[in-house]
Amino acid sequence: MEEKDFQEVWRWVLSVGDSILSIYKSDFQIRDKGGNDPVTEADLFASEFLFEKISSRFPNHGFLSEEKTDTNRRLDKEWVWILDPIDGTREFVKKNDQFALSLGLVRNGEAVWGVIFNPATGEFFSKIRNTFFAKLQPPFSTEENFRTLVVESGSVLHPLEESKPVPNKPVLLVSLSEMKEGLFSDSFWQEDFEIRSMGSIAYKLGLLSAGFIDLIVSLKPKNEWDICGGIALLDEENFTSFPLKDKGYLFNQSNTLSYGLVAGKKTAVQYLESKIDIHQLSLKVKERW
Repeated sequence: MEEKDFQEVWRWVLSVGDSILSIYKSDFQIRDKGGNDPVTEADLFASEFLFEKISSRFPNHGFLSEEKTDTNRRLDKEWVWILDPIDGTREFVKKNDQFALSLGLVRNGEAVWGVIFNPATGEFFSKIRNTFFAKLQPPFSTEENFRTLVVESGSVLHPLEESKPVPNKPVLLVSLSEMKEGLFSDSFWQEDFEIRSMGSIAYKLGLLSAGFIDLIVSLKPKNEWDICGGIALLDEENFTSFPLKDKGYLFNQSNTLSYGLVAGKKTAVQYLESKIDIHQLSLKVKERW
């Protein structure tokens, strides 16, 4: 994989972002896949668009998408693309801007590259050598926006800059549904963290990668397509991330689920570990949504 390959993928993501935003602003069609799991025409269009582009340019790579029937063909591939065309479809349906496209690239099980894009806000998170963030304006598929990505990709984010004031409490993002279910009702969460709820785990991971928040905790299962792109953006020097009921992240598995998630700036994860035993936290993880 070369830099020009990743830049070409950015162009595809910008283009599909325009289509997602157009559908988002319309009276779009919604279908329930079962179990209150909605899918929209935007999910399906983005999935097929990126599948065709990736398959054409990288014919030897595997592909996994939430919105395409999975097969075992990807399992023996060195390189695999893992896509959630819209992570946070419920939020997309509610039109509250808390959703994102998430695309990750895996090499031999390791998430090595990713892009998170929220067309409703124009927030674009990705990496070449280093993770970067850009704020774009629609229409997205323009040379001006592409040049912005190229320029920003040469910069280095410093999410742990000492010059920034250290908050008294780490900013912790949790799931809207998990908050409503009372999974974070224990008093220490409110006392020791600045806790906020938001949809889309992919969007949360993008915000974390750019240093806008300190910590993410989830107590429910995550599919590979939910988190692969975001985990790829968290460099080991500044961040720590792990599932709560598994040893670590190894992507492109036959069973795509992992259980629970902790991701944050290293100092924030250390702070979490000083407040609660991680094993005790893992006991609170749910096996189902």
